[in-house]
Amino acid sequence: MLTRRLFLGGLSAAFAAGPRKLFAKEAADFDDNLLVFLSDVHAGAAKTCKHARKKLKEAVGEILKMRPLPRHVLMFGDLAHVCGLGVDYDASRPSFKLLEDAGITVTIGMGNHDRRSEFAARWPEAPKKSLVPGRFVHLVETPHVGFLMLDSLQGTDDRAQDDFGPVPGALSDDQQAFLRDFLVQRTKPVILCAHHAPKEMKLCGKPLSLVVVTTPCIAGYIHGHNHRWTRAWLRNKDQKTPERAKHVLGLPSNGLWGDIGYATCRVSPGKAEIAPTLKDFWLSRPVSAERRPPEWEDILAEDRASGPCIFRL
Repeated sequence: MLTRRLFLGGLSAAFAAGPRKLFAKEAADFDDNLLVFLSDVHAGAAKTCKHARKKLKEAVGEILKMRPLPRHVLMFGDLAHVCGLGVDYDASRPSFKLLEDAGITVTIGMGNHDRRSEFAARWPEAPKKSLVPGRFVHLVETPHVGFLMLDSLQGTDDRAQDDFGPVPGALSDDQQAFLRDFLVQRTKPVILCAHHAPKEMKLCGKPLSLVVVTTPCIAGYIHGHNHRWTRAWLRNKDQKTPERAKHVLGLPSNGLWGDIGYATCRVSPGKAEIAPTLKDFWLSRPVSAERRPPEWEDILAEDRASGPCIFRL
């Protein structure tokens, strides 16, 4: 029989154990097939980044209100503003810590504005989990498909503090060797992810776009960098193999310029459906309503009307 003393004693013990145990049922309410994609956050410490910092906080707040919570949040590079300064990562770290404290796994890729050493100093667990030493390559597994985040940053850590580094993307030789072996052994569907589009990169002398469309286990490709919600098809024109068409999806910027927002991915048997949450369209910064060109509303309406992007698994 549950007496008042036993009930209060159990409640006190739960509080002593901490809020996570007291509310364990709610904290464990995750969907393993639900992911959120952020890209081009650019939430640096500079005054010019105030809009990006605000949009990151808003996105994190909306993610934390999702029920159930997504199991994973993937960030597709350019977490830093311009040169990958340590203060940039300090500015954005608290927002991502809120996601981690809620039990969400956060995976961050490298963009051309990032700097590996400064990022690793704030995210010391990331290098330990990387599949390629010295790079940030991570495999995010869901029940039906994996998401392989590649490191397409060419810039080196010894560049000057004000040096942007190379803008185009590339896969290092060690990454290419890893990816070649990974794809040979992989049977479960995988979607390749990186900051840069596949047309900029090669794998063992072949265009990465060709590898994507001709490799059976690859279901498609997702990237950032262009700050636009865009979809394209890759077609396999090789007559020796079955003809296929696979999606290449470009993500919006979370808060710098271009399409402003993020994307939500819902995975089910046979498909991954990715839908945009588009907040705005900027050329450089938010503009008041009275100064807002009407074509910006047209761009946003057209993007929203495009609907979700479906990757067949």
